[in-house]
Amino acid sequence: MSDAAPIFLLGLQSGGADLLQDALRAHRDTVWPEGALHEVLRPRPAFCAETFETLAGYLPTLLRSGDILNPRRAPGPLRARDRAWIARELSRATDRNLPAVRRYKRALEAPGMGFPSGRGRMLVKVMNRNVGLAPELDRIYPGARFVGMVRDPYDACESLMAQGADPAMALRLYRDFGEALLRLEQRGLPLKLVRHEDMIGDFERTMQAVSDLCSLDRGAAQGSLRGHEGRHRSGAHPDRICVERPASAPVRGASPARLAPEMAGLVQQNCAAIMERFGYLAPTAMS
Repeated sequence: MSDAAPIFLLGLQSGGADLLQDALRAHRDTVWPEGALHEVLRPRPAFCAETFETLAGYLPTLLRSGDILNPRRAPGPLRARDRAWIARELSRATDRNLPAVRRYKRALEAPGMGFPSGRGRMLVKVMNRNVGLAPELDRIYPGARFVGMVRDPYDACESLMAQGADPAMALRLYRDFGEALLRLEQRGLPLKLVRHEDMIGDFERTMQAVSDLCSLDRGAAQGSLRGHEGRHRSGAHPDRICVERPASAPVRGASPARLAPEMAGLVQQNCAAIMERFGYLAPTAMS
């Protein structure tokens, strides 16, 4: 694997991907664009100059292949020109964000957490149904590494519902995300699944395993691990990037979810294979 091969974080809305993203951002070798994949390359729902500029760049792809970066829909296969466009625009977006990255690293240097290097491993978060683009990203970036952040389905569905999602939408999103990760594993993608609960329970061990997969120097990461461990152990701010509407309530981290028995039953019925693979057992009582 090339020292410059990017790292893609595959996350679910309200699934805790921000915890892992923050830890990897503290590594001296990582750089990143501002926002998740769809936020960087797809126009945001706001009337501003940046939106029109992004739309102008996205429009040829939109007309040619459709809305391929819509995180609410499963993506179709990309054309060669689409892949070239993604590679070019991600590189440009990462370069534009370098001043912010340097400020972030300097802030970590003060308490001894960050040590900037001359290398640049691009770190990009890919959310919700955009995780289906992982095989295309693997074609664009040979040697790329993928880390999927998973969370207990009861907690994840409850958090989505707390943000305003209806139960059917929350369940469907979790199921689609989980099934997409299972398919990526079956394809043999260089993918590691990380449980949100394991990050909170043993942050340092989890991050060492991620560093090994991504060929990140462990020594360079030790300061960031010590600095972040306490904050992540508390379960603070699981990922709140919401493609439906902004989050309106805090997320409890890995505490047991209290779904209605009917909803919990639907989770078990629809996500049994996902729960088995991710290591989640159905609760003995749901009341």
